Amino acid sequence: MRLWRSPARQDVLFPNHYTWLVFVAALDIMLTCMILYRGGREVNVVAKMIIHHFGLTGLVLFKYAMVVTVIVLCEIVGRRDREWGRWLATAAIAINCVPVAFGFGLMLMHLGPW
Repeated sequence: MRLWRSPARQDVLFPNHYTWLVFVAALDIMLTCMILYRGGREVNVVAKMIIHHFGLTGLVLFKYAMVVTVIVLCEIVGRRDREWGRWLATAAIAINCVPVAFGFGLMLMHLGPW
């Protein structure tokens, strides 16, 4: 337990948003792995190229590098204008939900019972 706080240390602005962003990014990776394992193919051109050159490990590293980049951008924007930073974090979550919903729908429609 800390009794004092370093003056140079600042907490992140939107921790709940960042938790959801990491969670949705993890779902995206898991669904991608499951679809590829079951014989599906990657439809995102960038992700397909990364998988081809670096495998799934490369895709995971790329995905989380993007997540870290988005979090840093949200922090920079949010420190100048809190509402725009929150909007950016919310938009990032929504954008990351699109491939998750698409992948989940594909699994339900095409891959049959588990």
